[in-house]
Amino acid sequence: MAISYNTGTLKSSDVTAVASDASVGQRPDRRRIYNFGDRVAELAPEESPFFVYLSKVSKAPTDDPVFRYLENRNKINFTDRSFLVKGAVGTVAAGSSYSFTVDTSGAAAVEYLLKGMVFIVQTVDRTGDAGIGHAVVRVDSAITHGSSDSSFTGKVIDLSNSNVTGYNSVADNDTCQIIGTSFEEGSGSPDVFSTELEDGFGYTQIFKTAAEMTNTAYATRYRGYADEWSRIWADKLREHKIDIERAMLFGQKARQGGIQYTEGLVGHILKNVNPTVNDDAFSYSSGSSYYRSVATAELTYDRLLSDLEVIFDPARGGASDKLVLCSLPVITFFNKLGNGNFLYESMQSGTTDVTPFRQNMSSRDGAFGHSIMVIDTIHGRLNLVKEPLFRGIADGFMLMADMSQVSYRPLVGNGINRDTQVQTNVQSADEDLRKDMILTEAGLEVTLSESHALINLENN
Repeated sequence: MAISYNTGTLKSSDVTAVASDASVGQRPDRRRIYNFGDRVAELAPEESPFFVYLSKVSKAPTDDPVFRYLENRNKINFTDRSFLVKGAVGTVAAGSSYSFTVDTSGAAAVEYLLKGMVFIVQTVDRTGDAGIGHAVVRVDSAITHGSSDSSFTGKVIDLSNSNVTGYNSVADNDTCQIIGTSFEEGSGSPDVFSTELEDGFGYTQIFKTAAEMTNTAYATRYRGYADEWSRIWADKLREHKIDIERAMLFGQKARQGGIQYTEGLVGHILKNVNPTVNDDAFSYSSGSSYYRSVATAELTYDRLLSDLEVIFDPARGGASDKLVLCSLPVITFFNKLGNGNFLYESMQSGTTDVTPFRQNMSSRDGAFGHSIMVIDTIHGRLNLVKEPLFRGIADGFMLMADMSQVSYRPLVGNGINRDTQVQTNVQSADEDLRKDMILTEAGLEVTLSESHALINLENN
């Protein structure tokens, strides 16, 4: 059989014969590709826990290096459905109708507001010993939507707590909450509204790690390791996996000069952090994550529980448990019980008895080779896992990840799997050496930003 030659850049058509070619299947592969995704995830799982969990429970292949996704916040919207009165309505009486204006400037739209809906408006704040007061109002007209407000006619059905001064006065910025609908007997079908899903996108990133050794070195027997190549190769696999772990933690989404960069969860949180967060408490904002930097001595259990009240709010669409990636100092902090520790101070200040909280803490072996510290609270479960890559500026990090809202997106399409693979003998043809390469093309998808949080414990 005569040798065939190719001039210039080798093309796929030069290697792979067309279906009608008599030489189909005649040309053997000079290089082999091994799919290695699952094996890499299982290698030293304690060194890269986030990647392991992503690979095992949150893998969702994509056939597009610019993958797209949809976010559904309808659950949030339906639960919330509150708005503010714009401008004082004044003194109202049961059975009378009034003109209401809703403030929509800088707030969520109120397209859901329809004729026939019933809402309460808080006429008196929760101040003093006399209690609160509110009016029950039915929307009696179609809604007129403007650029910064919406208006309608509302009929006051009843008023509560007439013993409180101001019980019958609707003022500017009074809070209104939908409580249902009400229609007369024999009436027709109501007006309708619908919601749209929010869309987003992410990038896959190409990760490459190579191992190289001259054939002379490859043939040499060494002390300590009889097979030096195996030692080097094992180290390169770990290096590759840790590189992916770091990118999926700290990366920022970008495309520059033809190179794509995936987004990491920490990067996502810091880029989409709720700007209203302060030292007192987390506050909810649609599409915003939670972040707090706090001194260790100030993180009491009471304070943490207040944060968890917001993070685990079932109206926000998240799961009832979180994977909590912790630096080594943070794990140590949670396991210490003594004077000055938040568990001690919160449960039995002035004593040494912390048994009640201990009943809500347990340690177990995880399914993927990790030791897990479980803390059960009234709001949800925290599954604490050591993240050894949280070092340096991240040595106080406590990352709460809702694993139902993150996905590992390897590129898989047209019969080609770009998840972690090993390509052998990638050296040039004239090189007297062996070179193998590990390649992964994948990205991280993060949805419902408000289901994730990052707490930075200072002075650990």
